[in-house]
Amino acid sequence: MRTPRELIELYWDRVWNQGEADMVRELCHDPIVRHDPGCVTRLSHDEQIARIKHRFELQAPFFTHEVLIADDDCAVSVWNAHTRKGPRIERCGIEVFRIVDGRFMDCWNSSYMDGFWGVEGDPGVPDDLPPPEMLETLEHITPGWVQRVFAHACVQVPLVTLARLEPVSTGNVSATARVHINYNIPSQTAPTSLIAKFHPKTPRPGGMAEKLGYYPREAAVYGLFGMDPPVQTPRLYYAETGGAGTKVNLVLEDLGKDFVPGDQVKGCNAAEAEAVIDQLARLHAHFLNSERLGQIDWGIEHVLGAPELEAAYNAGILAFHERFSGQLSAEEFAIIEGFSPLIARWCALRPKFVTLLHGDPRVDNVMFAANEDGTPSAYLIDWQLARLGDPQMDVAYFLTGSLSPTDRRSCEMRLIRRHAATLRAVDPQYTDDVALAAHRLNAVSGLAYTVASSYNIVSTPASDALLLALARRNCSAVADWESLNALN
Repeated sequence: MRTPRELIELYWDRVWNQGEADMVRELCHDPIVRHDPGCVTRLSHDEQIARIKHRFELQAPFFTHEVLIADDDCAVSVWNAHTRKGPRIERCGIEVFRIVDGRFMDCWNSSYMDGFWGVEGDPGVPDDLPPPEMLETLEHITPGWVQRVFAHACVQVPLVTLARLEPVSTGNVSATARVHINYNIPSQTAPTSLIAKFHPKTPRPGGMAEKLGYYPREAAVYGLFGMDPPVQTPRLYYAETGGAGTKVNLVLEDLGKDFVPGDQVKGCNAAEAEAVIDQLARLHAHFLNSERLGQIDWGIEHVLGAPELEAAYNAGILAFHERFSGQLSAEEFAIIEGFSPLIARWCALRPKFVTLLHGDPRVDNVMFAANEDGTPSAYLIDWQLARLGDPQMDVAYFLTGSLSPTDRRSCEMRLIRRHAATLRAVDPQYTDDVALAAHRLNAVSGLAYTVASSYNIVSTPASDALLLALARRNCSAVADWESLNALN
């Protein structure tokens, strides 16, 4: 009668490594009871032999052992295996056998895992891991890829064992998912989720993302910010672009469930607006008339040039008449149409004070949370339209599109002055009068892009509700500031 140690050595060396499958009849009971997580399987001798022969013919696995130990009743193997046929595959696992009357009666299997068991000196941590490759779709994200993303970002985490996707949004511009992460050991500091923002599965050739360089621009902004952003924004772990600017892999910090995205149709209140303006002020002050602006080669001053903006805006006017005739007043249509001949003049403005702009600071590009004292905290996201320009272009764009006219009127003068005070700490010449004059000229910014974008947006109840809310707010602000007269 063979000892447990003899049994386990014969099982691995003769049965598996040499392919002598029929030896199972000598080593195992008929049937052997296999225990896997959540289930029990009884395998007859014939079933075991067929399984081993099939695997040997297909891959010819070869087993070695980190631990091989036995007592009077049990034998344990902590094994590594690699294939000798076909592409090399490496796996590892643990199996525990119970011996009754000189043969295996039961076997407990851990789940098989890719790779070999780690040993001291393995190149499995940060510096020696290869950089993550650019992926085509979110579905290609694997635990190994996430591991390399962390290593690339110099973030030490345990072994990533699971990367589960939860779709967040899928659109023409980007596809976004939350990546839920499991590790081989518990960790109090390692992120449990990430946000992955990729190009859509089928990027539209000649679309706005390609034309305006959305993907390289957003990646460049995060690169410019580095590890210490001047504004509250999710941390960047990985950014890569390709396909002549048509593809992107962005992996960002997941701010968590305490953060709520802004609702553009609903808008925000005065307290939330103050939190956003404070973040814009930090951004603008950091780059105000800075020499670093000259190093930015993607710093277009407007989303579109004057001729393109005029064409898009005039097409948008027609779309507005088709969609909203009877919903917008004659006075509102007069403001919308009155801006058309002034577009080139607005685009030609050359501000004395220039900074890095967010470019699209709508309230739905903001994540809100509560500070310890209950006041709102704002994080800016989606930097695809970042560019250089007058600080008040961001401020006016946000205030004229994200608050109801009543809420805007109650706080805008205070918030413009609050913003100006932050910039004045950098340049004393940025006075309240300078800010207010620039704000008056740029109060048209929201209207310009609301109308210009409308012709390219499919009419649905949701999109129509959004455009109508924006247009009403935009027209109200342009009228309050007499911006068309100022441009004239």
